[in-house]
Amino acid sequence: MIVACIPAYNEERELGPVIIRTSKFVDKIIVCDDGSTDLTSEVARRLGCDLIVHKNRLGKGAALKDLFAKALEIKSDIIVTLDGDGQHDPRDISTVIDPILKGEVDMVNGSRFLSKSKIVPHHRIIGNSVFTSFTRLLSMESFKDLTDSQSGFRAYSRKVLENVKIKEEGMGIDSEILISASESDFTVIEVPISVYYKGDEGSTLGLAHHSLEIMRSLLRMASEQKPMLYFGIPGLFMILLGVITSFRVLRIFIDTTAIAVGSAIISIGLIIVGFLAMVTAVVLRVIMRSRK
Repeated sequence: MIVACIPAYNEERELGPVIIRTSKFVDKIIVCDDGSTDLTSEVARRLGCDLIVHKNRLGKGAALKDLFAKALEIKSDIIVTLDGDGQHDPRDISTVIDPILKGEVDMVNGSRFLSKSKIVPHHRIIGNSVFTSFTRLLSMESFKDLTDSQSGFRAYSRKVLENVKIKEEGMGIDSEILISASESDFTVIEVPISVYYKGDEGSTLGLAHHSLEIMRSLLRMASEQKPMLYFGIPGLFMILLGVITSFRVLRIFIDTTAIAVGSAIISIGLIIVGFLAMVTAVVLRVIMRSRK
């Protein structure tokens, strides 16, 4: 059974057409209304979807976790995710599920950047490039050719969702799933998809918040995955740099009996921050080992 999972927030205008078009390619549709204040739930209910309702907005990650749990509960074989705002073209569902149906891969990532379409806004291209590079790094380069780590249009085999570890409640979930899939050695490929953007895509503040949320999630995953690499080594480097700077302060004092206050402050700051970073790395390493 092929099931589509659609997270939605205040999408009463766009959700209906998305559901109707999606129903042509899947056996069942599950919608998660993540705290909407409009008629999103009513639209999904009237069109016969299975419905999950969050009384308050919890975030995309929380919505997807509940959608995945429901999809597994009803014995889905392939799960497709797409947005409820009309950004994705349901006709691409055939493209993203086909490699899984053929038994070639475990997961398919729909990429906006493999498509011939040139309508992806420049700020999204830049932001995605940064997030995708970081995701590749955290997946230990398992996805060297990954182009779109933030795609919400994907297809999963049942065994992927039974095994991936999901903690994120917000927008960082897209990268988290990819990183977890790489740790479990699942086969993942990308295929081109169409994408449609409308208007100015929201306020600058909203886009900034979105980006900061993803970066926060990636930094959290980095700290949990390799704390010594991402905190310990930089901490050690800062301590060494602080010690070198302190020697300069000492040399100036010996030569002139004057204290280079600026250099002294920088030296002390580097040593303190470096020490805290190394302590953080050790604590995180101990915590992660105790969880295994």
